Amino acid sequence: MSDDDDGTDDLYGRQLVLLLLFFGGTAGLLLLIAWLARPNWMWDGPLVAFAIAGGACYPARLLVERFAWWKRLEQPTQWTVARRERAAERERKLQREYRRQERDGKAREGQGRHAGRRRFRIEDLLVRLLGLVLVLGSLAIIPFGLGAGRSDERLARTAPVQQAVVVSVDEDKWSKNHDLTIKVARPGDGGTVEIYGADEIDPRPAVGDKIGVYVDPHDPGNVLAADADWTMHWYWYVLCIAVSLVLAGFSSMLLW
Repeated sequence: MSDDDDGTDDLYGRQLVLLLLFFGGTAGLLLLIAWLARPNWMWDGPLVAFAIAGGACYPARLLVERFAWWKRLEQPTQWTVARRERAAERERKLQREYRRQERDGKAREGQGRHAGRRRFRIEDLLVRLLGLVLVLGSLAIIPFGLGAGRSDERLARTAPVQQAVVVSVDEDKWSKNHDLTIKVARPGDGGTVEIYGADEIDPRPAVGDKIGVYVDPHDPGNVLAADADWTMHWYWYVLCIAVSLVLAGFSSMLLW
């Protein structure tokens, strides 16, 4: 134990580690004895063991302060001395570099701009290219999204209504809106396909029922429920454009 400049006592790192090991070892030994001799009052109240171990630290500390090896623990190890010397040397190098930069400020500023241009050419260019791709992809939502909606509207307006037999009806148990997945035997070849717009069919069909569908002649896998509303209302245009512009706005942040 040593005295600091303010007159208070403190333990050094290795001394504190030994004291903590003594505390943990004493408490563990008491708990082991209590476990071997159970039932007893210490086993019923294990916190007593920690209290006794904490109280034993004070006489143990007074005892070890009589030995020279305890005093030597206050001295830094060779590893600590070397680490402090390396840290001091790094600090001296930083100070010399800082003074040199002050003397050659203009030259360093030019070099910094040149290095900044090199970084821009490699890293910033890739980031901006990614941002450009995301912006273009976000804006592509408008033609592709509106085109898909208009395609379904055109199919529902021109294709004849055909009757298809319901093969399966599955409800999404995790959906708050009780979304349905309905598969039917496609008219013509009888292939099992999932229909779009199943949630708008009212009343809900059962397996074996026949429902009206639109089959895309150019894409037989695209089957629409005839009872669903496939009209492109004005708010779908607004929503599609708004989503596209918002995503493009966020993506454009990578360009600046």
